[in-house]
Amino acid sequence: MQTARLQLVRLTEDHVAGYHAIWSDPVATRWSAHSPCKTIDDSRQWMSSLLLEANPMGENYAVLLRRDVNFDAITNRLNDGQEGTDDDKPYDISAHGGFIGWVGTWRTDPLPEMGFIFHRSTWGLGFATEALRAFVELYWSRKPQFNVLEAYCDTENEASVNVLRKCGFELVDVTRKDYVLPWMTPPERDTMQFRLIRADSLEE
Repeated sequence: MQTARLQLVRLTEDHVAGYHAIWSDPVATRWSAHSPCKTIDDSRQWMSSLLLEANPMGENYAVLLRRDVNFDAITNRLNDGQEGTDDDKPYDISAHGGFIGWVGTWRTDPLPEMGFIFHRSTWGLGFATEALRAFVELYWSRKPQFNVLEAYCDTENEASVNVLRKCGFELVDVTRKDYVLPWMTPPERDTMQFRLIRADSLEE
């Protein structure tokens, strides 16, 4: 599926380098209970549960920048505004095939639960919202047996909350001291549960 600036393609082993560029960054991954991946093999193992052969009911996609939408200009803009990373080098998006993030359903039992993560250099430019809107449309078309998508995020993760709300997800519950992030203050974290219901199912 394509959007104005992005392309969503099925996540495969070929995307592990871009995936590792995100999951090795402690800032990009700070809201996840899974600690940053230290090696590309760690990221490969972490990503493996999202691949179709391991998760046949899941819908998991690499989010790529479209090369026909002034790819070089977008890449330069992202790299020019990027904060320093662990090795103080800008993220070479072109070298990673345009990979800027992941969106998908990492599990479907008891209900489909989706998540997303994007490279830090792309934050604040609307890519997550654009990708999630496209994913929702794609998910409903590929999974007619499901009428609900759920998502969870930390109560202080304002960026993700804003993306979910823009894409129509509604807050249904808050769980206090739901999980622990040792690197955060306080380490005991609260979780917001969001839900999106397929529009045509409400009309039945």
